Amino acid sequence: MVDSDDEEERMEHIKEEEQRMENSDDEEESMGRVAGRARLLAVDSEPAVARAVIAPYIEDIDSYMRYLEKLRRPTDYMPTTGQVHPSWRAILVDWLVEVADEFNFPADTLHLAVSYVDRFLSVGAIVTRELQLLGATSMFLAAKYESHECAHKAKDYCYVTDNSYTKQQVVKMEAHILHLLNFEMGSPTARTFLRRYVTICPRGDVRKLEFLCSYLADLSLLEYDCTKFRPSVVAAACLFVARFTINPYSRPWNLVLQRSVGYKVSDLRCCILKIHRLQSIGSYPGIKETAIKDKYSHCELECVSAMGSPREIPEYYLKDIKDLKNTASKKWKRSRHI
Repeated sequence: MVDSDDEEERMEHIKEEEQRMENSDDEEESMGRVAGRARLLAVDSEPAVARAVIAPYIEDIDSYMRYLEKLRRPTDYMPTTGQVHPSWRAILVDWLVEVADEFNFPADTLHLAVSYVDRFLSVGAIVTRELQLLGATSMFLAAKYESHECAHKAKDYCYVTDNSYTKQQVVKMEAHILHLLNFEMGSPTARTFLRRYVTICPRGDVRKLEFLCSYLADLSLLEYDCTKFRPSVVAAACLFVARFTINPYSRPWNLVLQRSVGYKVSDLRCCILKIHRLQSIGSYPGIKETAIKDKYSHCELECVSAMGSPREIPEYYLKDIKDLKNTASKKWKRSRHI
């Protein structure tokens, strides 16, 4: 005969094991969603397929995006506002990373929200105590723009600020942002360009390259100086540093990338060095730990934030590559006019 105490203990053990397995499945599913939100390409998409789909339209798309990024760039607002400092902005951006993860937003929504913050501060003034309100409302707007099925309401953004602001304040800030940005809410970000750049590099571990580029692009959001570069330049610099990290013994930039992306290494040098510096500390100077580094430390994201990179980029890699084909073409064109 089975002892009732033993039977009760056995049933309790079974329940605990079932709960553990259920929690494990939930955690695995959750991390799978995190990985999906960070990827640049569709989960079931291969670079060759992605490249073939957009090939007929690539020049027109790229031309329009380059025009749009120039048109909707933030200005150098730090010297004029006086109310916002680079470190405060970095803390705000790091907090927005946590908000995006809390609401299960894709990384594109995060980047768009940060662009709203910078564009707003370029044309409008704000008091320090409302900086978090600006960030939360920018995320609110970016989520609306990115998805017609935005499930969150203004009150949810009050909640993530520990109710530091009221629903009315969020709605009022929303109207203020829309007015100052002239309702021009579409704006290319570094991820917009990275999505195409990655398809130019089909060889090797594409998944790791994607996550590493995503990580570096997110880190670039912390650095105010990166707002001085066009998103297409930031994206190209992230790709350069990512390729250098994965294979430091091979030149990160080549003629294929130079011709397809449209930038020589000299065009990217300053941005490359800033991105590489951010990667080396995994944070913004003065901030000990960031949500970005923690997010990309998980196995589902290939632990890319833990990947080591040589402290110095060889000067040889930072020199321009001579394009003999284009040089010969230019010489031929000049000779026709002689």
